[in-house]
Amino acid sequence: MLRSVFCSLFGGLGAFYCLAVASAALAKGPYCQTHNQKWGYPFEDLGGSYLQNKTQWEACVTPPRVVLWHMVLFSLLLGLGLLELLLCGIQVVNGLLGTVCGDCRKAGDREGVGVRALATIGV
Repeated sequence: MLRSVFCSLFGGLGAFYCLAVASAALAKGPYCQTHNQKWGYPFEDLGGSYLQNKTQWEACVTPPRVVLWHMVLFSLLLGLGLLELLLCGIQVVNGLLGTVCGDCRKAGDREGVGVRALATIGV
């Protein structure tokens, strides 16, 4: 159970990294060619306001529809990172409870369970 806790913590770190990268990418905007034929991040100084204002999307000429693609990709990564963080958190709690509590059943309830029980019934 303790190994499960460590693996889940490592997965949680990966989920946090995914959240950080997706958030930074959404804030910075896509790398594209603008009307003045220069490549760069035209939305970098806008602080993410380009996400709601579709008229600003026309600042990117090449590749076509890169702003929509960028938003969909990193929004999906953001959502999946949140889901992964939630599931890893639940697994950490589950593993810690399993490590601390162990098998919380009474000794009498555990009798007849396992290899001995299978041998007595002829399996």
